[in-house]
Amino acid sequence: MPGTVLHGPGDVRCGAVPAPKILHPTDAIIRLSASCIRGSDLWPCRGLNDVAEGYEAMDGHRAIKTLLPVRQ
Repeated sequence: MPGTVLHGPGDVRCGAVPAPKILHPTDAIIRLSASCIRGSDLWPCRGLNDVAEGYEAMDGHRAIKTLLPVRQ
């Protein structure tokens, strides 16, 4: 599935990422259809926050999301 991944400061790439999985009963999978970002969303990209390589949580503060049903 397509995704945006932060590999390090200044190194953001779009490409294929693994499909999400439910691992715990409290987990949820959402579909992000639109998003916008503000300055603080870019702090990890600028190197102002410590993040692990492969950080996949760049969906922004304001987003249109759909909660997907759990398939059993």
